[in-house]
Amino acid sequence: MKKIKKTLEERKEILLRIKKEKQKALRSGPEGFLRVCKHGKKMQYYHRLDSKDLNGVYIKEKDRKLAQKLAQKDYDGRVLKSVEEEIKAIEKYFSCLPKIAAEEIYEALHSGRQQLVKPICETTQQYIKNWENVTYEGKGFGAETAKLYTEKGERVRSKSEVIIADSLYRKGIPYRYEYPINLKGWGIVYPDFVILKTEERREIYWEHFGMMDNPEYTEKAISKIALYEQNGIFPGDNLILTFETKAKPLNRKLILEVIERYIIKQTLA
Repeated sequence: MKKIKKTLEERKEILLRIKKEKQKALRSGPEGFLRVCKHGKKMQYYHRLDSKDLNGVYIKEKDRKLAQKLAQKDYDGRVLKSVEEEIKAIEKYFSCLPKIAAEEIYEALHSGRQQLVKPICETTQQYIKNWENVTYEGKGFGAETAKLYTEKGERVRSKSEVIIADSLYRKGIPYRYEYPINLKGWGIVYPDFVILKTEERREIYWEHFGMMDNPEYTEKAISKIALYEQNGIFPGDNLILTFETKAKPLNRKLILEVIERYIIKQTLA
């Protein structure tokens, strides 16, 4: 329900902007109407100053701009009418909504009542809890891998992954580290992070490439990104990509900006 309301509110804002633009345009439009007819293979245009005049005055080629302005005026008028009708429909929809959506009633109940009833769907908190409680086997660590741990107490492979994991954790964003997924054309891969966008109940992926000054590593990184894209996972949509080199290490400030832009803001939208 929240997502529908948000979408309609954004749609209304767009419609109000168009309404204002078209009202302004119509005030400066020429008098009268345009009549269009086809004569052989050519189009002919006529200027009707009186609605009772069904023929109008022929518009010569040199006055074609007048025909364009009349046509634009007619178009703008039709757009304005449609926009106003849609705005009224959206406002009517909002006026008819219940005070609380059916899916939200359970969360509004006293905790004692919640224990006695079965909700029509999982609450957001229940969904998050079940998502976080999924057990899985990650990639595993070699003997030579440094022992680095996040605030959640999980082991990761690099200091940069510690920064990302801790930043997500502090923001209360559910994630799984190196959760296995199956990509067509390859098989099982282990994204650095699988992140849950809670409002949408949708998973997105975060890959951090930490040795981009290594040519062999860079080639593998490019191949992996291409593999994601072949499976419908695209940067800026459901894939977050970050990079670093020895000369330009991961920036904690940048990580927070990435989280804000691609996870928090998009989830709220």
